[in-house]
Amino acid sequence: MERSSGERRSSEDFLVIRRLAYGFLGLAVLNTFANLFLSELNLHKVIRLREATDRLEKLLETERRKNEELKSIYNKVKANPRFYKEKFVREYLLMFKEGEKVIPLPERLWYKK
Repeated sequence: MERSSGERRSSEDFLVIRRLAYGFLGLAVLNTFANLFLSELNLHKVIRLREATDRLEKLLETERRKNEELKSIYNKVKANPRFYKEKFVREYLLMFKEGEKVIPLPERLWYKK
């Protein structure tokens, strides 16, 4: 039945509409609760994934810094290969020129970067 424009709805109609609205609201709250705590990708997993992402970002930043340092060293070696070859032979292989006298310094006097 259609109502004419002058008729008002009864309080029973408002009650039904209000109950439907509260029912849908209740279903929405229940669905939200289920998704937050009971679903496969629940709130706890999302928090753990975020923490893992933060740790990986820190690790990635550390690796980027190391990479920049290595690029810097590579560019220095590329610019002056003879100096760094000699430095490597002297410091790491402990080989010296004939007739050269080597005086070891105490560790506290070593050059540290």
